[in-house]
Amino acid sequence: MEIAEAQSELRNAYVHGGPGTLISGIVWLVAAITELNTNVATGFIVLFFGGMFIFPAAKLVVQGLFRRQPESKQNPGGLTVVETLFPMISGLFTAWLILPDHPEFVFSIAAISVGAHYFGFRTAYGDWTFWGLGATMCTIGLTSILFAIPPRAMVAFAIAGTEVAFGFWLLFVDYQKQASRSTSDQSTRTV
Repeated sequence: MEIAEAQSELRNAYVHGGPGTLISGIVWLVAAITELNTNVATGFIVLFFGGMFIFPAAKLVVQGLFRRQPESKQNPGGLTVVETLFPMISGLFTAWLILPDHPEFVFSIAAISVGAHYFGFRTAYGDWTFWGLGATMCTIGLTSILFAIPPRAMVAFAIAGTEVAFGFWLLFVDYQKQASRSTSDQSTRTV
């Protein structure tokens, strides 16, 4: 399978990654609200364990709501995403380790870790949008550590908003592609 074909198949199977990105944004939002109403540790636990449900939930949405067929077993693109999980988990583990001494940096480090995870999606999906998403998330994490911009208590909210915005953008891109494909299919049939 050629890389362009594998990327196209993944974009179609996962609705350009929009549902997963949106669901991740919702997990970040729930973690942010939890942090605001309890403490950083509880918010981080919500983020970590909620994050474990992002892929299964996204899979349900793309197959149930969008009626997309899964990618073929020969598609190597999914492995690219899986390979970026381990560094992300290492970053989240680092965030957990610093929790007792520097709770103010926990969500910032988590943002950098998850943002870095998205860089591999550019290769898997063949879509530069994921570099923009990853760079935005990493920038939010870094600037909150270095300059307290956004304020550290707002990092999880900023990440949630970022992922929701990018998620809707990816859904819009997919909608445009599907509409274009549908129009093309109809014009081919009428010829």
